[in-house]
Amino acid sequence: MRKSLAGKLILLAPFVLVVLFVGSLGVGASNIKDARKYAEETLLPLEGIAGISHSENPPKIIVYVEHEKYRQNVPKKIKGFETEVIVIGKIRSLGLLAQQQVGAFYDYGSSVSRTGNVRPIVGGISIGVPEENFGGKMAGTLGLIVVNGSDAYILSNAHVIAMNRHARFLKPGTAVLQPGTYDGGNINDKVGELYRYIPITFGPKGRNYADAAIAKVVNEIECRVGEVLGSDNRNTTVISGITDVRIGETVSKSGRTTGVTSNTVSDTSATVKVWYTSGKWAAFYDQILVNQPFLDSGDSGSAVYKDGKFVGLAFAGSSEIAVVCKAQYITQGLGISI
Repeated sequence: MRKSLAGKLILLAPFVLVVLFVGSLGVGASNIKDARKYAEETLLPLEGIAGISHSENPPKIIVYVEHEKYRQNVPKKIKGFETEVIVIGKIRSLGLLAQQQVGAFYDYGSSVSRTGNVRPIVGGISIGVPEENFGGKMAGTLGLIVVNGSDAYILSNAHVIAMNRHARFLKPGTAVLQPGTYDGGNINDKVGELYRYIPITFGPKGRNYADAAIAKVVNEIECRVGEVLGSDNRNTTVISGITDVRIGETVSKSGRTTGVTSNTVSDTSATVKVWYTSGKWAAFYDQILVNQPFLDSGDSGSAVYKDGKFVGLAFAGSSEIAVVCKAQYITQGLGISI
């Protein structure tokens, strides 16, 4: 699903959460993880279910729903374990679309516009693909510049640099522009070429872990490896290495639309349903949820970090939560290091 603004698309690959059962669902399970797996398989495809998670102490199934009206339809127990219902709103991918400051590294000399032409390119600025490839105007966020061997690559979401408006993957070699066409970019603003993406399987049988892709930086483009634009839109912050997070910890991101923002982690192993078009969705497992405000339209692809280390890429959200795919799945799936 995408959000239309003045006839121009601002990349938003959505999530939807729904449950439609009353009472108890299924006979007992031997442990909470088996019960959760059953809940994912049974509830996730239904309208109104946004996601599934669980807690160990006390053991219970957490069901995320889109709206308060679905609360009464969620079963009291699933496989013998009690359920907790949390309303988080409808989750959408956000590619249009108190802060951590680890330390300044590069100085542009004056403030730059995240939606403008920024050179050298750096994490946290507008990016996209040509209008003819996407099927309309669009923009998302350049996450990070990474290096593999002697080549530099742009890291962002697959739905920002590797998909068209129908959620079909583009061919390797497709131009990547900075800024994106929604922000006035054109083929003269080419900074890279699509190199690799992590495939996404749509529908209830799909099991996905990351929405991510890389594009090879073209030779003449100067870039800042492993850096994101800071909150002053002038200096950069260095991100090096990867890290895990726990519930309650604070993470930050640098994005095209809302700049540098921070908020707390509410879940570290959620399963969510993401809508990419009005009739095409994909299930993502083992996702990080961050409380809003954190992301808005156009922030898809933003690098999320903690204490100067890479946590993952932001790629979707609702009015209540933002969704982040984990660093381990991104680096393994794309064969890169950070």
